[in-house]
Order: sequence, then structure tokens, then C-alpha cells
Amino acid sequence: MAACALLLAGVVPVVQAADALHIAAGAGYRKPLMALIEDFSQSSPVKVEASFGHMKQIETQARQSADVALLLGDRAFLEPMGLADRYVLLGEGRLALVWRAPHMLREITDLQQQEIARIALPDTKRAVYGAAATQCLAYWKLDQVLADRLIEADTVPQVGTYVALGEVDAGFVNLTEALALQDRIGGYALIDPACHTPIEISIGVRPEHAEDPAVAAWLAYLQSAPAQAILTTYGLQAR
Repeated sequence: MAACALLLAGVVPVVQAADALHIAAGAGYRKPLMALIEDFSQSSPVKVEASFGHMKQIETQARQSADVALLLGDRAFLEPMGLADRYVLLGEGRLALVWRAPHMLREITDLQQQEIARIALPDTKRAVYGAAATQCLAYWKLDQVLADRLIEADTVPQVGTYVALGEVDAGFVNLTEALALQDRIGGYALIDPACHTPIEISIGVRPEHAEDPAVAAWLAYLQSAPAQAILTTYGLQAR
């Protein structure tokens, strides 16, 4: 609780050059996390390391390595792991539909167009946005209609790559990935969040690292204006 008290008091803890911080994060948030780490490193001696994967891979790594101090992902996926006892909300995750040129889609129901033959989505059980895409397909009664066109990938970045390379016609990603792909795809559309469980992208703090000065310094940084600007740039919308 000491780190929390420092944050509430507006005090940034003193850290040493030898302090290190390991964050395990969902693959779909590689770009914003790396941007945050780069900015944080400009003013802090803490060495931040990050690893990425779908949520099951993150859980496995955290259970195997006590060095993982923070977990980044959808709180609904993080909480059942039982590895963190405190969560810091970064923003609302948004599901997006991306497509390759020359296709032009406006909403999820446009996936029924005959020319949309291959549709990729992340792992439906172990990836946040794969689960969200599955919920939305069912909500719009498209799960059976499009069943033969669906291709399950491992992570959000893999789906983005498939669309950018033209290996599939469309795919489900997060807004962060859609923004990063804008120059390589035909376009993207946000999916109405009413069709899936809310996605709360959060940092989970492992209790054995709650007192670490490096953790407190990182959490304090996340509340700063530069960090908030980076999160907004990458499509994480504050609630």
C-alpha cells in the first residue's frame, strides 16, 4: 500500500539506476507501451523491460517468473488469473474492423458482402479482442452466417498483418492497431461497444512488487500529462 499512498500524496519515489521493472502485456498494446517506456526513460533511471503475447501467454510467464511486476491487459482477463491485487485503469479498449483495399465497409453487417471471403480475428478464448469479436458476431447474428469465412489468428498484430498483406479481406483488431495500420489498409470502422463486454485496459500490480520504488515511479508517470497524451494517441480512451 506504500506505493498507493505515495501516488495519492503526489510524491514520486526516489529510484536508483539499478532499479528494473518488467511488464507483461497483451500483444495488441505493444506500440503504446513501447512509446510510454521510451518517454518514461527520458526522465527516469529505471530500466523497463516488456514482453508481449495473448493473455494466456502472459499468465504463464508471470507464474514462471517472479520478476514480472506488472500485467497489462483487459481487467476481465487479468482478475481471474489471481496474480494481481490492485488495478490501475489506463482506458477503454475499442474493438475495430479493418479491411484491405479496394473493399469499403462501414459496419460489421457489411461483412456479409460476397467479396469478403476471409475474415480474421484473434484467438477467441485467449485474446481480449478475439472474445469481443465473437460476442459481436453473435450479437448481430453473424456467427453462423460467416462461420466458413472466419480465420482465427493468435494475436491482434497477426490479424493486422494478415489484412495489411492482403491475405484476408477483413479482420477484427483494437483501435490501437487500426490507427497504426491506416497507411497500409483500405480503412477501419469502430464497432459499437454495446455488442461486447466492456474492455477495461488496466495495469495489474502483483502484491509481491507493490512496495517496489520502480513500480511506484511507473504508476506515478502514467498519471502525467505526457503519458495520458500517448495513451490517447494510441486509441485508449479515458473513462
